[in-house]
Amino acid sequence: MKTKIKYKMLLLLACICLASCKINQTRNGLEEGKWIKNKSYHTTVFTETGKYKKGIKRGSWKNHMNNKLLSKIKYKKNTCYVIEYHNTGKIRARGFSNKEIVGSKTEWLPTGKWEFYDSEGLLLGTKIYKKGIPIEEIYTQ
Repeated sequence: MKTKIKYKMLLLLACICLASCKINQTRNGLEEGKWIKNKSYHTTVFTETGKYKKGIKRGSWKNHMNNKLLSKIKYKKNTCYVIEYHNTGKIRARGFSNKEIVGSKTEWLPTGKWEFYDSEGLLLGTKIYKKGIPIEEIYTQ
């Protein structure tokens, strides 16, 4: 009898935990809370995880390709800090992007100083962007 009660309590607790860990929810037609998005192309699976607030990406997001980290992006209002990775796990590029309206679309465009690295982690060069357009390029030797 005690075992049966323990089993029911454990099952109830598990249901409560699963119900409170909702993902991919919408409120008033807008993404809200934790999201996990998966897209597949042939044998390649792309996964994007992070949080939305009123349909806008907030906080830290991670992008993976076949379980390998492609990028980390940290959103804060109209700016985000981006780190992109090589297949080796080393940083490929890093810098800031700003949210801009281009035509009728909202785009995240590189802005300011961006650094680019080879697959071993050595600095290749730096680009300075203004609204997504490189205005200066500096290469290391």
